[in-house]
Amino acid sequence: MVIVVQRPAAILPDNKVTGSIAHATEILVCLADDIHKVSDIARQTGFSKSTVHRVLKLMEQSQLAIQDTINRRYYLGPLITRLASNAITTHKRLITCVDAEMKRISYLSEETVVLDIMMGLNYLPIHEIPSQHDLKVSQEIKKNHPLYDKVYAGASVKVLLAQLDDKKLRTLLSVITIRAVTSRTITDKRVLLAQIAEIRKLGYSVSRSELIPDTICIAVPVFRYHLPVSLCVVGPDMRLQSRIREVVMELKASSIRISKNIGDIFGERKRYDPRLLIHA
Repeated sequence: MVIVVQRPAAILPDNKVTGSIAHATEILVCLADDIHKVSDIARQTGFSKSTVHRVLKLMEQSQLAIQDTINRRYYLGPLITRLASNAITTHKRLITCVDAEMKRISYLSEETVVLDIMMGLNYLPIHEIPSQHDLKVSQEIKKNHPLYDKVYAGASVKVLLAQLDDKKLRTLLSVITIRAVTSRTITDKRVLLAQIAEIRKLGYSVSRSELIPDTICIAVPVFRYHLPVSLCVVGPDMRLQSRIREVVMELKASSIRISKNIGDIFGERKRYDPRLLIHA
């Protein structure tokens, strides 16, 4: 990928990098945050409209952005999708940050431990340590079964939704359809919003048979990454029912350590509030 830079980047007194690449970075963030009009991008970034228009045209040439010829708005281009298409490769450093703690939780719980992320309207598992029991739950079921495609149910996805700000959450809920997979799937969006508010207060979520019958999923948020992240334990309810409190506490302890690791490696990219993780 080549982006034409017309002049060398300069470092301003506040250490803010300038130049076309830096401009393109801020504009990409705007597009990812659902800001698509040139005037709105200019207002958000503080760039002039002419600068925004010029950089967007350069980004179009590199397929980083694309313009809708009808409404004249700009959106993330096909190169972004291509670069992000292999989630495991794209988020390899995140997986490195969490692997040791996931193995610890797997050893203690003896159940499957999964790391999920949310990208746009979709959520997906990017790392899993399966249970050693013969009877176990695996995210491979969800990845390989069309029934679970874009199903917004279960503790993990609720934890991911709880990390969105209110505006993004309302936008997402307004465009998705929640269909029942089991008799316990929450399809009422008002009930879902109430549960999300509770998750934000307690710092964890527990779901029973909402996605896969006769299973329990226990999930906590992981902070400081640039996307919502969920760490969860999932297994048969006959083994997990009596251990929910214990698993919640261990997941929260792991989340605090993982969030610190992410902050040390990636920097302070996402607001981190440890108070969400200390409630039992």
